[in-house]
Amino acid sequence: MHTQRWVRWFRSRGHEVRVWSLEPGPAELGAEPLPSAPLPGALRYPLAVPALRRALAAYGPNVIDAHFVPNYGLMGALTGRHPLVVSAWGSDLLAGGTADPLRAARARFVLSRADAIIADGDNLAAAARRLGGGSHVHMIPWGIDVERYRLGAARERGLILSTRMHEPVYDIPTVFRAARDVLGREPRARLAVAGAGSLTAELQALAAALLPPGRWSFIGRLDADAMADWLGRAEVYVSASRSDSTSVSLLEAMACGALPVVTDIEGNRSWVRDREGARTFPPGDAAVLATALTDTLADPVWAEAARRLNRERVERDGDASVNMMRIEQLFESLATVDGASSTQTRFR
Repeated sequence: MHTQRWVRWFRSRGHEVRVWSLEPGPAELGAEPLPSAPLPGALRYPLAVPALRRALAAYGPNVIDAHFVPNYGLMGALTGRHPLVVSAWGSDLLAGGTADPLRAARARFVLSRADAIIADGDNLAAAARRLGGGSHVHMIPWGIDVERYRLGAARERGLILSTRMHEPVYDIPTVFRAARDVLGREPRARLAVAGAGSLTAELQALAAALLPPGRWSFIGRLDADAMADWLGRAEVYVSASRSDSTSVSLLEAMACGALPVVTDIEGNRSWVRDREGARTFPPGDAAVLATALTDTLADPVWAEAARRLNRERVERDGDASVNMMRIEQLFESLATVDGASSTQTRFR
């Protein structure tokens, strides 16, 4: 999703953008395939570097932007080409992404060879600096489309919405354990679960075991317009994520007026605090989450003030059209043609 947004942005701005990937990706991006051997990622990505190096030599980009430090960041560093931008996504440097010495050494190698490093949150930027990024680190939240994600006109009372992917870091089982208590106490409450992932089947079975029938639903992957519609109708947005940099889904919820009930982690605290636009709870604590959900649903006066506060914050600091312009300006400052700054750039 992030790659799609970046490619669309730069193409819409008139830049020539080509994408190389070991993963197929959506057809609209026109990603050019790299060889992907049936091996662990630690081997699969480096083995594709010779093919990538040849492709870049033929293309001659003014800037290379490698997304996600351990795989494409490593590949970008191994090509030896510059200027190289490395865009960290969060889990690549947080959530144990550099917990063991080998992973930390790999991250240091990549970041030391980058001409610029983009991090979308203060905690991610700090992690990049600790790993040797230094003054090359730029903290720029990627932001959201504030025109698409707008305050909803009509709320569905009691609608609690989860939009996180079905992966372990997002800890959706804790959401279900809390929802069991909330749905038992609040007759109008219901839970809608968007997204998909490696745990979808397991989560569906868990929901069936824990939650009252007819009060929950899995609504699948949503495109941007459908997501904006659901968030505009939901009373509450819930996320039990154990790690995040700036969460795009949190910004979407804030912009649309779905009240955040989220984990008390550093990435979220950069945007909301407990009772300052949100209710928060310790990661993994279903009991405190249940109380936070109940309190949020029961306090309409606080809710309206929180919606206004959150909308203003996203418009000020999370507008993608503003923040992606900052990234574009960074790229153009790095792009050179025969030693002179280029006004028509080609990005990888």
